[in-house]
Amino acid sequence: MKILLIGNFAPPYEEENLHNISLLRKLEEDGHTCTVINISENPSEVKSFINASSNAGYLLKLLRHGMNKDVIHFMTKGYLRVGLLKLMLAIFAGTLLRTRKILTIHSEFFSILGQMRSPFGGTQTLNTSFYLADRIIFTDKDTFEVGRMYMKKANFELIPSFIYIPEDIKSFETTRTARMKDMKSVVLFSNVKHPSFLFDVIIEFITRHSLPEDMGMVIMLSDKPSLKLENGLSDTSGPLKDRLIFIEYDDVQSALKVCSKSSTIVKPMSCDGQPLFKSLALCIKQAERSGNHVSFPAGMVLVKEGSARELCANIFNALFHTESGSSSESDREDPYGKIIKIYEE
Repeated sequence: MKILLIGNFAPPYEEENLHNISLLRKLEEDGHTCTVINISENPSEVKSFINASSNAGYLLKLLRHGMNKDVIHFMTKGYLRVGLLKLMLAIFAGTLLRTRKILTIHSEFFSILGQMRSPFGGTQTLNTSFYLADRIIFTDKDTFEVGRMYMKKANFELIPSFIYIPEDIKSFETTRTARMKDMKSVVLFSNVKHPSFLFDVIIEFITRHSLPEDMGMVIMLSDKPSLKLENGLSDTSGPLKDRLIFIEYDDVQSALKVCSKSSTIVKPMSCDGQPLFKSLALCIKQAERSGNHVSFPAGMVLVKEGSARELCANIFNALFHTESGSSSESDREDPYGKIIKIYEE
């Protein structure tokens, strides 16, 4: 098949864009021909990816690269008006070009903001787009249930986001990731920036709590330069210092390697590569493994109310000392396989 993928494919890496990149890699491994349009305001450095942050440039590239495609698949968190506009344009372009149209709505705040759309703007945009789309994929149950507000026909699917861990990643090592070798699992803090609510909670945790002896802590930074932030966290971490690992914001190989061992992922709110509410909200998810996929079927959003750092640190401590889930291929269907079935309908 010839497939056009549209979404956030640029660093800093977290669940959303690692899912998008994972889908791309699996499709290419299976022999499909894929074109990528990166809609994040952060440019991708991959030469084959098409950067389209402006609306006018996006529409022209969408029409040009959408021609003669079997599938146009638009992936977004769908919070902002700009994101909704690009979503709607992708659906209209696919309708005009008579191409199969698939949407993926990544989770987090859609379950809240989806209920707050203007009835004369955002609501009509979603109603029209969801009606014209062939399939809409929601990545968690809360988002799926809120999406029902806009459901006009039976074209909804619930498929947890996943990160594909290919064999070359399992054997991939750097000086930093090699430190995970003797760790049973790690907790990953992604897109960490200073100052931010997430950074404050990390400081609160490492000064008051400890990790299980077989667990490490990985900090994936949001941008460069990063040395000052690394030194600040290292100096504060005390006994955790030997189990604290830093990953640069644009190191996708190390990001995938870390995800292969992560039991929990903590990240700030973001939409298509742009941080949202960095001073008052964050998201935490526990991982579930099946074969060579890591998925995130459940999680929660923590919103700052008053002095919330200590409470959040206590929640982290309880979750980090809880065994993460795992399942075999017989327990649930491969999420990638479900997406391929949707493409082929």
